[in-house]
Amino acid sequence: MNAEVDADLLQDFLAEAADLLDDVDRKLVGLERQPGDRALLNEIFRGFHTIKGGAGFLGATPLVDVAHRAESLLDQMRSGKRAMSPEVFDLILAATAAVR
Repeated sequence: MNAEVDADLLQDFLAEAADLLDDVDRKLVGLERQPGDRALLNEIFRGFHTIKGGAGFLGATPLVDVAHRAESLLDQMRSGKRAMSPEVFDLILAATAAVR
């Protein structure tokens, strides 16, 4: 790929990631109010999963690592190994801030 295409891909990724993070933030508020809402939890997981995939495609390893850690935490919640708590909520918020 040439530099122009790379710049276009990066801009597309940044725009999509920003939209995904805005969506994750809104859904986190909903999940905090309804910690048992599996649909919201799955959608938040998918947001981080999508960001991780795009970052991996672009070779942004630190971003992949942060997204992967958030994804793993969310997956533990999806499998019932971890419950939503203020500490978990803070970790997810920290991950969204780090990705931004």
